[in-house]
Amino acid sequence: MKCVLVLSLSAVLMSAAFAEITYTVDLKPDSNALHVTVHIPKTQIGAKIQIPNWAPGAYVLRDNFKQVTDLKAFDPQGKPLDIKQEIVVAQKIYGDVPDQKIANNQICTWTIAPAAETTLSYDVPLRSVEDVMHWSGPPTYIYEVNRKNEKCKLIVNAPENWGVYVGLDAVTGPTKNVFTAATYDVLADNPVSAGKLLVDTYTTLGKPHEIVMRGVGRNTINRANLIKACKFVSDMQTDFFGGAPYNKYVWHFDVNTAQDGAGGLEHLSSTQISLAAGLGPRAVSVLSHEFFHLWNVKRIRSKVLGPFDYTVLPETGALWWLEGVTDYYASNLLYRYGWTDLPSYMTSASNNLNAVRRNPAYTKISPFMSSMRVGEASNGRGNSNGYLISYYNQGWIAGFILDAGIRTETRGKKSLDDVLKALWNMTKNDKPGFKEDEIRKQIVKVAGINGGKLYDQVVMTPGDMGAEKILSQAGYMVSATIQNTQDVGFDVGNSMGADRMTVTRVDASNQGTVAIGDKLIALNDQEITGDSARARQTRFSEVTQKLELGKPIKVTVERDGTRLDVTVKPVQSQRTSYAIERNPQASPNEKAIADGMLKQFKKPE
Repeated sequence: MKCVLVLSLSAVLMSAAFAEITYTVDLKPDSNALHVTVHIPKTQIGAKIQIPNWAPGAYVLRDNFKQVTDLKAFDPQGKPLDIKQEIVVAQKIYGDVPDQKIANNQICTWTIAPAAETTLSYDVPLRSVEDVMHWSGPPTYIYEVNRKNEKCKLIVNAPENWGVYVGLDAVTGPTKNVFTAATYDVLADNPVSAGKLLVDTYTTLGKPHEIVMRGVGRNTINRANLIKACKFVSDMQTDFFGGAPYNKYVWHFDVNTAQDGAGGLEHLSSTQISLAAGLGPRAVSVLSHEFFHLWNVKRIRSKVLGPFDYTVLPETGALWWLEGVTDYYASNLLYRYGWTDLPSYMTSASNNLNAVRRNPAYTKISPFMSSMRVGEASNGRGNSNGYLISYYNQGWIAGFILDAGIRTETRGKKSLDDVLKALWNMTKNDKPGFKEDEIRKQIVKVAGINGGKLYDQVVMTPGDMGAEKILSQAGYMVSATIQNTQDVGFDVGNSMGADRMTVTRVDASNQGTVAIGDKLIALNDQEITGDSARARQTRFSEVTQKLELGKPIKVTVERDGTRLDVTVKPVQSQRTSYAIERNPQASPNEKAIADGMLKQFKKPE
């Protein structure tokens, strides 16, 4: 009897492996909601349902199950099926704080009674703004716990005059807006824009690319310039890697009225970007960064970054590489392919070095550690920037130094490009991600035993990464100057789920002005906003850098629902500013290394 039961269960699971799970999304713009129906075949043993607690690329825990309302289950005859909900609170004890328990990750599982087939339906809230609805997969699509590797179909039912845009392959047939995904991971990693959108198109290597625009700034952006920038980025990066790992690509843009800046989230064949209509250099850098993720993070990735466990944040020491080195190449390739000039590129290098060294944590937290421990940020909820220090800034500088060191050690015969492309060859075509020590192994293969020592110094050891010495051997110099500067008189941070930065500390000289917990609205009438923590931090830095030394600052905050204007006194001080430049006194060998690092490719047509 036991043996027969096991064989029957195996047969059910084997047949289920060839099934297709269908997701039907009905847009409800009048009620600001999505109605989702999920048809799961072969559920004779029942079903266990979850919804992701985090989204790939955004290492932040979110209680998405709380947004699922009116969940129902039916058998093939339409008879309601019993649903049981269980919520488990996961606890974690961190190594250097043994007395602290983080117990705020709630894992919700719905168990559905057995039936030949199961149809689930539920609603999730989603605002309709100017006849546009845009959504991401993880907070929208539930999944069967043991069947995430099965093929999925997505059907979007939108109002008649609305367009639907997604990076998934379309299914041809009489029904429009039907798409296919090889697995749940692929489905979840493709956001959707639907509605009355502005859309432009172009091709790279014969593959279609859609520029889909929504937001208050979409009618003011120079669309020809945006097409030029997007096509330049896709042309140069597919040239660099020797091909495109997707069938089509969608740029989902939420366009604002700012002159520069952007914040984005990468996906398997698309990206979501909040974009300044002015399309300044920082915005184009973000385009380059997010597109580069098609390779580095989406395919060149740690093992824990696909297939995914959506219940807990992943732990990998490679986020400095996946995010920071991506940022390095985003800037590096824009220069090497001729979009930006050398002074701009050197300014990017200097800005990242300053961002690292102005954070005291750099002396205690290595790039590996800021990556591995990101889940400890925000009291165990995680963030998308790093533990105590940004792995974006650390990774940019680490990439620059590793590139210089590898070229120096191999006398210009090898570079960080060789390491990157070796990792690409290991992981492309849906191969598993790399192990935690693989980046080091590839550097050793390229640069020998000294390459391993270089990696240990730059990536594993807190401190200055050996920047001055290593860069000097590659024809660069790091200079330091003392600058007069000022603090605005208070600190701000990004609270979980908030759309504004909040005051976290107030200088003694400004007590009675701003208060801890105030939401920061503007400085001198310059609004501090953004659709991500990083975008808001970037905006805050942009505005504060332009403030005049010594002059009082008008600060607009929201306190207890009331908007207030107060005046704060800036706190003046001095700080060290670092600059990375070509060394005019470099030896011929050192000059050759720098020339190799800056050698330009043929500019895309």
